Amino acid sequence: MTMALARGLPRHGGGDHAVADDPGLAAAVPIRTDLAARLFVHAGFIGAIVLQRFCLYVGGGAFFLAQILFMAAIAAMVLTGRARVRPVVSLLLAGFAALALVSTFVAVNMPDPRITFSIGSMLVLLLLYALLAVGPDARFDGTRTFAIFVGYVRLCAVLGIAQYVLQFAGLRFFSFMQMAPALKPVLLEQLYNHQPWVSYGSSIMRSNGFFLVEPSVFSQLLVLAALVDIFVRRSWWALPLYVVAHLLSYSGTGLLALAVTLPILALADTRSSGRILALVAGLAVVGVIGAIALPDQVAAIAGRADELQYSGSSGYARYVAPFHVIGAVWGETRTLIGYGPGAMERASFFMAGSGNALLKLFIDYGLLGLIGFVTFLIASVWRRDLAIVSVYGLVNFQLGGGFLLFPPFVVIMAILCIWSSPADTARVGEEADDAAERADGGSQARGRA
Repeated sequence: MTMALARGLPRHGGGDHAVADDPGLAAAVPIRTDLAARLFVHAGFIGAIVLQRFCLYVGGGAFFLAQILFMAAIAAMVLTGRARVRPVVSLLLAGFAALALVSTFVAVNMPDPRITFSIGSMLVLLLLYALLAVGPDARFDGTRTFAIFVGYVRLCAVLGIAQYVLQFAGLRFFSFMQMAPALKPVLLEQLYNHQPWVSYGSSIMRSNGFFLVEPSVFSQLLVLAALVDIFVRRSWWALPLYVVAHLLSYSGTGLLALAVTLPILALADTRSSGRILALVAGLAVVGVIGAIALPDQVAAIAGRADELQYSGSSGYARYVAPFHVIGAVWGETRTLIGYGPGAMERASFFMAGSGNALLKLFIDYGLLGLIGFVTFLIASVWRRDLAIVSVYGLVNFQLGGGFLLFPPFVVIMAILCIWSSPADTARVGEEADDAAERADGGSQARGRA
């Protein structure tokens, strides 16, 4: 392909641009020559998706390999001049850190007999979210970020469907600990549902996408990939793949987050109304087909809607039990500044499974800390041109359960919302590649003639 660099190349979305010397490519389009940027994106997604179950145990805690790899990748970007500190986000994080220190100081000097705390919890939180305080510089080319992301999720979707089907032939690939017991010292599977039976007493397991820690995480990732494809990349062909894989996860968490996201998006970005309606219609059509082809899976997911009334269900623990925890401290003065880092899990009134992100922030750092952190998080990931990704990420942060200290989620949202070029740049770049290949093919044909 014959391409000539243009003088005074314009900047757009952090990537370098060039003008094609072919008349059919007269517009300025991005040229993907930044191998370091692509390796950065791959490293982030490999850690957060492919190696999601792996960790390093240090003392009494575990560090996700996803966080370690992403920290190393960011360091490489800083050293090569492709990254910079984000000043506003850094100041907001520093403000939250100050509130967290106040909560810790009070917890040390005014202990509550119902609660113990851990200073290490605060340090882990700040270390994780400091990753959001660094972003790409002008040299970073993020035009392939979305394509790389959906590639990994589609791989998980295909493997998830295969693992579900193969279990009926006697082949089970749901737990790395069982497949390779020698890996147990570097796996955190035991902290999650690594044997995801469809129901108690069942001999069938729910798909977890092979690489992912739980079917719930699988369902959330599938919905996110579908939204990226439809709203960002303008691609619909993979929707049936996502839907079938989602059905085999037997999880409704991704759909719940989607149901909350779409109304918010309609208010935040009126330009997306047409695609929202098209998505709803598309899901309805695929859902009807799925109900006919996979009736048991559709019925199982629909049947989970009434879990909220059963105290032993995961739905009750995730969405109802938190209100009981809040009720145990409501009206106390300490709720303004919290009971200290790590207090929620160590409180006598804590209910297992109820530890969602906002509840933990409220109990640990109080109402002021909660407001400070949410302000920081929104400022970190909000992008007007990627409203659907930002809104879904923020909704899933709360509804996904336990995502406050789940590094894979933080890494994925950081790459998509911070380390990607604007949606139109990525789309134009892909179209330019296709057009350039066609032009190159035409030039070669003319040469042969």
